[in-house]
Amino acid sequence: MPHSFPFRAIVLKTYDVGEADRYCILFTRERGRLSARASGARRLQSRLGAMLLPFQQVTVQLKESSAGFIVAGVLPSGETLERFARLRAFADAEQGTELLLSLLHEEEPLPEIFDATSTFLHSCGTAPHQVLAFTLRLLSLLGLLPGQKELRNFLDPSPIESRFMEAALRGISLSFLENPKRLDRLCAFLLEDQLKSPLRAGKVVLS
Repeated sequence: MPHSFPFRAIVLKTYDVGEADRYCILFTRERGRLSARASGARRLQSRLGAMLLPFQQVTVQLKESSAGFIVAGVLPSGETLERFARLRAFADAEQGTELLLSLLHEEEPLPEIFDATSTFLHSCGTAPHQVLAFTLRLLSLLGLLPGQKELRNFLDPSPIESRFMEAALRGISLSFLENPKRLDRLCAFLLEDQLKSPLRAGKVVLS
């Protein structure tokens, strides 16, 4: 029987498989994106099911087998799901995790991005433009955001846009950005070559 090892993880997406199992796509701090199967997670008496849901932050025990990773245990280690019952917080988290699913590769440790994602999930729904700020920070950490000189030539950001971007790169979302369209277009342009298909979650319309 293989030993299990603990991982700090964020649940990005889950799929129900078989009669009672749950297949989880995890973003771990130690090994990056991983896929793992949680046997029996959907049974009524299972303690795994309530914790292995999208946006949940957990400490997960994983065993590696010839068929892939298997969830051997899980403990909550961060944000609860109550926050994401609110539409704005859910929409922010959905957009952020979809972006990660599109950009992250299997088993590529990215601890800075993990920490940035954890901070983002804690802040979802608390202020406008959270997703835009997270996208800018993610592009920077992935080395996809142009330097200041190239950025001035490409966008010539206003003082307000420059302040917003500087704060975003520190993990802060400022609420004074009245018109985010130019920065939205910048992110869309920089992501165009990185994404295999257009993002869908951003099309959610909030009342």
